[in-house]
Amino acid sequence: MIKASNLSVRLSGKQVLHGVSIEAAAGQLTAIVGPNGSGKTTSLKAIAGELAYDGTVSINGHDISTLKPWELALKRAVLPQSTVISFPFTVREIVRMGLSVSAKADMGETDRIARDALEAVDLSGFAGRFYQELSGGEQQRVQLARALCQIWEPVRHGEPAFLLLDEPVSSLDIRHQLTIMRLARDFCRRGGGVIAIMHDLNLTAMFADRMIMMKSGRVRAAGHPNEVMTDAVMEAVFGCAMRVNATPAGSVPFVLPHTAVG
Repeated sequence: MIKASNLSVRLSGKQVLHGVSIEAAAGQLTAIVGPNGSGKTTSLKAIAGELAYDGTVSINGHDISTLKPWELALKRAVLPQSTVISFPFTVREIVRMGLSVSAKADMGETDRIARDALEAVDLSGFAGRFYQELSGGEQQRVQLARALCQIWEPVRHGEPAFLLLDEPVSSLDIRHQLTIMRLARDFCRRGGGVIAIMHDLNLTAMFADRMIMMKSGRVRAAGHPNEVMTDAVMEAVFGCAMRVNATPAGSVPFVLPHTAVG
């Protein structure tokens, strides 16, 4: 389990998080949602150990402040919101950057994991292409493959590993959104855990086991999507009128991927 308690963060002299507490269990996909500037990414960076914070964060009972960088890297992998690569690396080289020290001992195993990770994100055949030549959505999937390589085994030495994903489907078409969300669900099914920052509320409702709604650096609601996604809560958090499970008025079309969880 990941347990963050009473997190407070100041950036450039401004209080960004105000006593945020978040729990994410292995075997579950935990989604963090909320309007822009609500503290979602700051919370994820603090949980990942990438940002200074007051409070405590533990992974499987280990306080992350006591872990060496390589120890932390074997317990959680992070997909950032965006990644800038300045040098002309190939896709294969980017993905292999995620492999742990132990995986690098066997070159054949290293190649297999990198190949399987690319296949998992629907990028088979892209290994030899240069990263900068890819579309934004393809680059996002390459970075997810890198993160997968880092914690390829969802359970390692009896402890679950965690994927921390910051807007993992933001640049993707609907088919690849479903591909990535199914991949995250499968990681959970095999014993790992996922925390994902999401903006698409419909995808969140379809895939998340637990939803955390944030606003202004605080947790406003938490629980199963059926419990959290009410008209009143949604309007209070997002600041606009919303109707849950209601079709648009008149003849306005809308689309939902009914094959999402199947």
